[in-house]
Amino acid sequence: MKNESIEDSALRSLFWKEEILQVMYWMHGEGMGSEVSLTQMLPFLNTSYQNLEYHLNKLTDTGLLVMLDKDGNIHYKLSESGKKEGGRQFAEAFQGMQKAGHGECGPDCEFCYGPDGVKLDNCVHNCASGSH
Repeated sequence: MKNESIEDSALRSLFWKEEILQVMYWMHGEGMGSEVSLTQMLPFLNTSYQNLEYHLNKLTDTGLLVMLDKDGNIHYKLSESGKKEGGRQFAEAFQGMQKAGHGECGPDCEFCYGPDGVKLDNCVHNCASGSH
């Protein structure tokens, strides 16, 4: 009998692979740890314990994650290939949000400079008359 809380179709498996790698990459980058347990990841992923465990085991089997036993508690960390894939996925997912903010933009800022590199009079950062 199949457990209905496990999403194991090819499309859902791809989705969970990307989500898990991005969350683990983000958690590491935010200083939450490079070795995290399933229960530490669960609040960041909208899924069941069983589904997350299933996909963590699949990613471990494919070599994207490494499973560690820390005093009887299972933790996961990104393998070298998992770090690369997670970083790539994270960058693609958030590329539109990684632009510089006000005071940080340079001559390639699409909101302050035109395609010819000339400062726009209607700069959205209100910096057309001065430097950032």
